[in-house]
Amino acid sequence: MDALGDTMHKVLIAEDDTVQMVRFIRILEKYRDNFEVITARDGKEAIDVLKQEPVSLVVTDIQMPRMNGLVLLAYVHTYHPNIPCIVITAYGTARLKYKLPRDILRIFQKPFDVNDLAYAIMAALEQKDASGDVQGISIVSFLNLIEMEQNSCIFEIKPQNKSAGAMYFENGILYDAEFGDLTGEAAALELISAKIESYRFKSIPQEKGPRRIKAELSDLIRNALGFASEDEAW
Repeated sequence: MDALGDTMHKVLIAEDDTVQMVRFIRILEKYRDNFEVITARDGKEAIDVLKQEPVSLVVTDIQMPRMNGLVLLAYVHTYHPNIPCIVITAYGTARLKYKLPRDILRIFQKPFDVNDLAYAIMAALEQKDASGDVQGISIVSFLNLIEMEQNSCIFEIKPQNKSAGAMYFENGILYDAEFGDLTGEAAALELISAKIESYRFKSIPQEKGPRRIKAELSDLIRNALGFASEDEAW
């Protein structure tokens, strides 16, 4: 399978576990006629690669030192929205209250068969070649990944033509949000339903603010997007 004309697809894999990466490289070598593998030890190295050469698809672990996979995904959304992404996680996908939208192609829970990852990569590349329809990563995907990974962070969200807002997470639990004059659940609902331009992640300060959100994240998503039931969501 060729990428663009005679150019081989390049697949960027960000993974900090050296043993896991060696295993990826060894098994994915037999698919070298379909795609070339480029490696990065964390999100920062992956962004450096993205700045230097064309990449067709990104595979990233979430928990990595220096710069984690969430920050990398936010960068991809902002600067390379045409690049599809696959996520690797140590957490069970049963944590997801919703299925992820199609912007996150697959989630692989460790341990997994690397051949299955190869098949998912090839299917994604074929679909991208056929349609070219990739438009960045949705806020629902980010929210579900933050919850699933039990991440503590400030998730800064910049809607189109508006000032940025923020959602505050501790161990994956959304406890507050701010957007313009709105706070708490009202701010969260507005941010979830907004058309997003970019995302950014910041560390939670040692003295965090009060908890103004008591609702479950899944309920906020459903209310913000008007889903009557989970089955109607996707």
